[in-house]
Amino acid sequence: MIRNMMKLAVLAAACTGGLASAADTDDQWLEQPHDARALAWARETTRSTTAALQALPVYADVRKELGDLLKARPAEPDVVLLGQRAVRFLKDAAHPYGLLQTTTRDAAGIPLPQWKTVLDVARLRAEEGIAFELQAYDLGGSCLAQTARCLLRLSPGGGDEVEIREFDLAQGRFAADGFKVPRSRAFAHWMGPQTVLVETTAGDRPRTAAGWPAQVSLWKRGQPLAQAKVVYEGAATDAILQLSASRDPRMPRGVITRALDYSTFEVHVVEPDGRSHLLPLPRDLAPMGAIDVTDTHVIVQLGSPATVDGRRYEAETVLAHHLDDTLAEGRRASVIFAPGQGEFVNGKADVVSVGDKVALVSNRNLRQRLLLATPGDDGWSTHEVFQAEPGDTVTLRGGEELIVTTDGFTTPRRQELHRPGKPVALLARDPVMYEADGYVTEIGSATSRDGTPVDYFLLRPKQASTQPQPLLVTGYAAFATSFRPGYFDYIVGGPAFKLWLDRGGSLVIPAARGGNERGEAWHRAAMREQRQNSYDDFIAVIEKLQRSGYTTPAQTGVFGSSNGGLLAATLGTQRPDLFNAVISDVPLTDLIRMRHMGMGAAWMNEYGNPDKPEEARAMLAYSPYQNVRADTRYPPFLITISTEDNRVGPGHARKLAARLASVGAPTYFLEDEEGGHGVSDALRNPDLMAMRMSFLISRLMARQP
Repeated sequence: MIRNMMKLAVLAAACTGGLASAADTDDQWLEQPHDARALAWARETTRSTTAALQALPVYADVRKELGDLLKARPAEPDVVLLGQRAVRFLKDAAHPYGLLQTTTRDAAGIPLPQWKTVLDVARLRAEEGIAFELQAYDLGGSCLAQTARCLLRLSPGGGDEVEIREFDLAQGRFAADGFKVPRSRAFAHWMGPQTVLVETTAGDRPRTAAGWPAQVSLWKRGQPLAQAKVVYEGAATDAILQLSASRDPRMPRGVITRALDYSTFEVHVVEPDGRSHLLPLPRDLAPMGAIDVTDTHVIVQLGSPATVDGRRYEAETVLAHHLDDTLAEGRRASVIFAPGQGEFVNGKADVVSVGDKVALVSNRNLRQRLLLATPGDDGWSTHEVFQAEPGDTVTLRGGEELIVTTDGFTTPRRQELHRPGKPVALLARDPVMYEADGYVTEIGSATSRDGTPVDYFLLRPKQASTQPQPLLVTGYAAFATSFRPGYFDYIVGGPAFKLWLDRGGSLVIPAARGGNERGEAWHRAAMREQRQNSYDDFIAVIEKLQRSGYTTPAQTGVFGSSNGGLLAATLGTQRPDLFNAVISDVPLTDLIRMRHMGMGAAWMNEYGNPDKPEEARAMLAYSPYQNVRADTRYPPFLITISTEDNRVGPGHARKLAARLASVGAPTYFLEDEEGGHGVSDALRNPDLMAMRMSFLISRLMARQP
């Protein structure tokens, strides 16, 4: 393996030579996704990186092992219940673009195992000659049970622009009379079988500075989109408008969350006749404003202490506010749940409505429990359903029925149906990927530079070793979003992560500031001028594990995607002495020009506004692109992106790769021309993931036999 490591260094030097020329002059031309010169550069550097990584001695074995894993039974997709029907979106090695499937439910309400494919995305791509990817992350919200119709989001190339088409699950085809939104940045939500709440950037419609729609319309079946009634218009400075609706078929109301930024929200209600009104809620709500909508109420969580409906409430309180603006003050709002000391609920991820009830996941010291809140004449009452095992993660899907998903590093994901007065019913369970008895999940704590305690999850071999261990670090920690343990999920690379564990590797996920482990205050403690707190938290955990002898800098690597890609690039440029490999996937890297790429203009409230001197100074202190130095020895970087990633834009990845190479840092760069912001997917991109794992194994496991 030492020979492998030496060869990797030689190949990195060769690969770097092809990258360097782009940084010789002004490099803003690299920001344009489809500029001919930029594409030629990206293709050539991708070619040289591919040749270098596939020449590694470990690559052939890694690629074969990954291929074998992908041929095995895949992870179970989310099961979505729609009345007497169930739907899922299955991906496997034979169908990397996915199959939309349906089945019926038995007398006990359990989906029958005979799934029928109603849409093959690969076939659709071939028939229409467009590289569609189906964005199926919210089938529960996009499908209407009473009609078995879905508003499907088809993304050419995997980017954020989509075509929205109405699909008939019963007939297995797109509806001839269906709603259809042309390619654009767009969202749509049902307001009954014949009406859709829609926003789109198609044509000359208003949009925000970040390129998202700024106008919402009420669209009736059979009506041309251009004639849909405009019911709300935001400001060009808004971050985004999000749509949802009540579930009451007798009085369907739309709900628009206006995100002025990702910490400031308004909630507007659209009545069936198109009249809209602003709910009297504070703007300081936890992300993303309206958490969920019941038949009659919207659920929100307070970001700071506030007076609502004539009463004072503490920060983190979860409230139900009535949608009817004619109710008298004092009758509009009620407390669903007020967390106790040291207890936190992440509203956007941990709260769903279920009929007239609300399910919540409570977090304390990284341990979770499931609660069910029930309304009554004297307010809401809450009881505990179960406590999760330490290190396991509970996620919820609501609607008319509650589906609870539980998984962890060593716990295969299972989906269970919870119904009052009935036994818990298993809907699906992922296959076992490895012998869990060989690994253990620990919850530990380190002390950050300013004295703040920072918890972390550590997945390690159960059999203790006297020798330092290869260690990967990952995380997110921004926008009140955190990573928790999952079973070979996307954040660790899916099934490709097994190649790391099979060779005895470990993984740590710090619960750093910027995330939501300790509520909205924990998130805001790493915003704008305080962004460095998040990186200090990661550094504290890594330094603790290295000082303890658990690992060494030569065996430590960091990887992450999106904001996690920014995290990896920041740690790699700020503390190169701590790492021997850095993977920055679909990253932000130039915080000063962020607003000119992708939808970066929407994120200045989180990272800072370069026009404000104090915020600009803070950004310049950590922004990876600006902090590459000629006199610094950097660990090898692997930077991955898609040309069609119009969320962050490919310019960030290209510019960082060119800048690193210009100072002689060993740099690898891979750009796929499809895939969007989710390009690092083992099923649709196994070669990329095999190269990624070969890079990590060669760099960090040189001492392994």
